[in-house]
Amino acid sequence: MWFQYQKQKMLWDESWIIDFSCIKQDCIIQTATGSMMSAPPALSDSNISCVTALSSCTTAANMSRRKYFTQTGRYDGRTVAIKKIMKKAFALSKTIRKEVKQVRELDHPNLCKFIGGCVEVPNVAIVTEYCPKGSLSDVLLSEDIPLNWGFRFSFATDIAQGMAYLHHHKMYHGRLKSNNCVIDDRWVCKIADYGLQSYRKEDTCDGSSSAQQPLIQIYTAPEIRTLSDFEPNSMADVYSYAIILLEIATRSDPLSKDDVHSAECSWCPPLAELISGKAENSCPCPTDYVELIERCRKSNPSQRPTFEQVKKTLYKMNPVSPVDMMMTLMEKYNKHLEILVSERTQDLMHEKQKTDRLLYSMLPKQVADDLRQGKHAQAQSYSSATIFFSDIVGFTELSSSSTPYQVVDLLNKLYTTFDEIIDNYDVYKVETIGDAYMVVSGVPKENGILHAGEIASMALDLLDVCKIFKIPHKPNTLLKIRAGIHSGAVVAGVVGTKMPRYCLFGDTVNTASRMESTSEALKIQCSSSAYQLLEQIGEYVLVCRGNLQVKGKGDMVTYWLEALVSCLQAGKLSLCPYVRSHLGKLPKIKYTHGRVY
Repeated sequence: MWFQYQKQKMLWDESWIIDFSCIKQDCIIQTATGSMMSAPPALSDSNISCVTALSSCTTAANMSRRKYFTQTGRYDGRTVAIKKIMKKAFALSKTIRKEVKQVRELDHPNLCKFIGGCVEVPNVAIVTEYCPKGSLSDVLLSEDIPLNWGFRFSFATDIAQGMAYLHHHKMYHGRLKSNNCVIDDRWVCKIADYGLQSYRKEDTCDGSSSAQQPLIQIYTAPEIRTLSDFEPNSMADVYSYAIILLEIATRSDPLSKDDVHSAECSWCPPLAELISGKAENSCPCPTDYVELIERCRKSNPSQRPTFEQVKKTLYKMNPVSPVDMMMTLMEKYNKHLEILVSERTQDLMHEKQKTDRLLYSMLPKQVADDLRQGKHAQAQSYSSATIFFSDIVGFTELSSSSTPYQVVDLLNKLYTTFDEIIDNYDVYKVETIGDAYMVVSGVPKENGILHAGEIASMALDLLDVCKIFKIPHKPNTLLKIRAGIHSGAVVAGVVGTKMPRYCLFGDTVNTASRMESTSEALKIQCSSSAYQLLEQIGEYVLVCRGNLQVKGKGDMVTYWLEALVSCLQAGKLSLCPYVRSHLGKLPKIKYTHGRVY
């Protein structure tokens, strides 16, 4: 009597009924392949394991044929799957209560656990355990997930165990297919959508559209395909299982696009040609596997094996224990990760080199390294350095007769050429402002008195380049620059935090600028301090210009830098490498009395 009472109590127990408003539903998103799925929930500690790291791309499989999606939500502190049942009316009958009682009593690791149901129209739904890896079909079709035969046998065995348990409890699926088998976060395959026949009855959104009918027919046993209404049975489930075995072997749809319209009611997908071998992608026992598929889809239902027999056959075929399979997979995954890390490290190094090149082109290397390490770049004083200034003669008139794009193009080509030349010298390009070009030597790397020679040689090369440079939009117009150099003490430091600039300060900067502004076209004017250093070096031809009234400085004795002594050979001028490579374009130059014309 007591057991009978408990059964009746379980039958009328309504603790499984869930208020739909109590479920916090996740947003629905559409994958790149066009299929629909729910946005994945946040990972919990139980989700994070080296096994689940095998694939974060399960849903990236080719699911273009799918028209269903699993809606998920949060209920009672966990993520659940929500299967909506589209009904116009719903009555909680005794038959439905019996079905719910029967499903609630089931407990097996290969069955997707029933959590509860919503019974109020229009939100009639079945709430079950959520498996984050998606359906078996999704996993099999995904090229991003490597599956050796140990794993494939594991999936086949999981389904057989779950179905054997269902049949032992006198329950039959009736809708068994690969997208009704789901994979949890531990890569265990579980059967979903079982039982609750009356609960699901008259569902207007059951996936039985005309487009889905050919695929559904493939999983349906031939003896019941022509029946409009049938009761699920064990042998029909075994036939459906045979199609899943075929999918596991081929990792493809049982019905190709070419077969969709040509498939007849009696048609069944061809068996795959499995090859035996030691490779991971080779079936270890293809003959036995194909024989099992053939037995499971016999046209005579009585000749099909039971799931208990299928389990025993699979145990004999699977040569690898689950532990060994997992260890092998972990080793393979570890190697795969090492390769990925190595590739990503190489990519990172390449990107770092690009970033370094860009950074070092904006700031001196030592200053950039200090800033990158979080150090404050202190201003530093230099007792001796040489500064070069140049600008384009007649730039204002040239700009007024040119478009802004033409001006930008001109300056870009000219200063790109200048940049190529100064790379040959121990100098640092400080900045360009409009048509002004500023270079320094002896800062930030001190080099004794050699800075004067570096700047002087560079200035001569830049002047030579201008003699062959063609203005893009005015090729017949000669580009003329004027330049000035001055040597003295400076202070250098980084100014600002957004787009920081390495700037020079001091009277030396102002004087160098005056040397440029009072210079003449295609000439280089030197101050007396720069002249004295160049005389010590002794490799340059300099001609005294005389006294010059300089704004803010008064009278100054200045000099023209004419050429390198070594470049004057028998009245012939040896030019810089860049100019020598363009010698055919160079206008005629003659040397007379220490002056270049």
